[in-house]
Amino acid sequence: MAVGSEHLGQQVRCPHCQQVVVAPPPAAPPPPAPNPIEAAPPGLGETILHTPAPPGDAEDIFSQTDVSEDLFGRSEAPRVEMPPEPLAPTLSGDNAFPPPQPETTLASTMPWAPPPEPSAAPPSTFAPFAGNDGTEVLPSSGTAPWMTGVTETLAPPPDEAMPPAEESSAITNEPPASLTRARGQKEAKVPWFTLVVFLPLLLYAIVMTISTAWLYYQVQDVQQQLRRRFEIMPDEGDKPGVEKKGKQLSLWKYKPDVPTRPLQEDLCTTLSQPLRIGDLEVTPERVERKRVRVIVDTFVDKPEPCDGDSLVLYLRMKNLSSEYAFAPLDNYFDRRYDGGARPPFTLLEVGGNYRFYGGPAEWYPLGDPNNLRVWVEGRHNLPDVLEPGEEKELFVCTNGYDPKVVAVLFGGSRPYHGKLLWRVRVRRGLVVHEGKEHSTTAVVGVRFSDKDIQ
Repeated sequence: MAVGSEHLGQQVRCPHCQQVVVAPPPAAPPPPAPNPIEAAPPGLGETILHTPAPPGDAEDIFSQTDVSEDLFGRSEAPRVEMPPEPLAPTLSGDNAFPPPQPETTLASTMPWAPPPEPSAAPPSTFAPFAGNDGTEVLPSSGTAPWMTGVTETLAPPPDEAMPPAEESSAITNEPPASLTRARGQKEAKVPWFTLVVFLPLLLYAIVMTISTAWLYYQVQDVQQQLRRRFEIMPDEGDKPGVEKKGKQLSLWKYKPDVPTRPLQEDLCTTLSQPLRIGDLEVTPERVERKRVRVIVDTFVDKPEPCDGDSLVLYLRMKNLSSEYAFAPLDNYFDRRYDGGARPPFTLLEVGGNYRFYGGPAEWYPLGDPNNLRVWVEGRHNLPDVLEPGEEKELFVCTNGYDPKVVAVLFGGSRPYHGKLLWRVRVRRGLVVHEGKEHSTTAVVGVRFSDKDIQ
């Protein structure tokens, strides 16, 4: 190290190791001043740059000397070394900052060295202060220059009082007792609300949804059945379709209002417009006003005319089946009706006020020993059967014996004017149901007006 000439023979402190040594005594006048020393920038320590003294001056401390027992003897020219990086001190206990050292620097002991260039103050100041145990600790408002980028966790003083119970529980990540009780009460309310209020409402909503859906589908199914009621009906009468002869007849029991329920549009047609239902094609041809006659069995040669005129609807019917024959019309379908539990499905709707059922001929089952069979002239005791591909003109008519029918349709000075709908029950052929073929019937509607009557 180097010291000023005024300190020769005195005790000085090494700026690196902080050890106290004695400088050599003065010997000869100092040599000429070397080149100026460049001051090191603040914060990097005092580093002195110099040039070696001229040769031959053995007493110069900057000159190269031989190896000797002298304290400052050197085997080679002195080298300037940077001080090692100081380790970050621990700020608690016995590892506190070391006591401050006397501010003896090389620059202060070398008056011939040029003063360092002024520089700006460091961004932060460091001022140690004494703690409870006399050690120096780092203040919270400042950071030492050599502590730049170092983060330390300050340990609390040993004699500091412990926090209260609730604060201690917060430090140990456990909620306070009061917060635990409040949370427990809140959690206790949620299951009760769910069990008592929410779940019953949820179950009620599910049950009502299922019930509503079931009722909706039931209503839709009933409406579908009502729409198809007149499309696929049981077969009954004198000659039920392709059934074997001699089979016992069973009559279909139904409510009196069933024949008058609305008829779906796809089962309705008009004059000259064909309509197919099953294996039967129906084409209404014309409507006539005429006096019809009735034939009683055993009196075939003496037909009896009705009391009044009747409306007669002529229909051309064709069997579209290629496998079996069936009778499209049956005397049971347009039988005479004077009131009872089962009105016929063949009826005439006059406007929206009148319904006239059946025709003028009464019907009795085959083999009835107490009653004679009756049928309308132009038809037969047994229905006319159409062979596969065969077609024939058949008809239905109103009851000329009923004075009300005659009065509404043709009465005196005020005959009816307006629209009419004739519902006609027909046999349509076989329908497969549950893997078996069944002879079925249907109802077709024919729309016309009084202007169409011939």
